[in-house]
Amino acid sequence: MRGLASAGQPVDPEGVPVLADVWRRGSLLYRVEGDSMAPTLHDGDRVYVDPSETELREGRIYICEIPGDGHTIKRVRRLDDGQLWLVSDNPAYRPWRPSEMRIVGRVYYHDPVGGRL
Repeated sequence: MRGLASAGQPVDPEGVPVLADVWRRGSLLYRVEGDSMAPTLHDGDRVYVDPSETELREGRIYICEIPGDGHTIKRVRRLDDGQLWLVSDNPAYRPWRPSEMRIVGRVYYHDPVGGRL
């Protein structure tokens, strides 16, 4: 696993079982931390990330690295101003547009903790 991201961080996959039918060569594995992406993603869930997919597309979920704040998992939405914003699925969190960020990759698979669906 590559770690945790708020809702994620990268976790080193060495020694962490991965779903062989889901794993793609070059993928990154993150463990979700926090509740900002609930009800879609929950604390402890694992997400598989494709680092070759860094072009933001509306409605998709990405891992982003924010200088000074670490990694975060957010959905991309186009708001009323026409701009793409990072949005939490949990309505308790406000949308935001960081002044700087690096797109780590797109979340392509979600492995819920405890087999939750």
